[in-house]
Amino acid sequence: MEATYSFPEIKSLIRSLDYSSINILEELVEEEKECFSPVELKALYKFLQLKNKAFVRNEVNSEYLLSFN
Repeated sequence: MEATYSFPEIKSLIRSLDYSSINILEELVEEEKECFSPVELKALYKFLQLKNKAFVRNEVNSEYLLSFN
């Protein structure tokens, strides 16, 4: 079995995805995890985790700013 996206493709895709797309990509990586090496999987999970944290941080900042209006 071959992965839908290679590691470099996923790495470049992550920067441009929105919240729902990140969840879909996370499911895809989970389904195809046997196609990646353990080091690549660890890096992919870390990329996804950081992207999710960025979304949460942006949402919190937005809520904070909106609370002043």
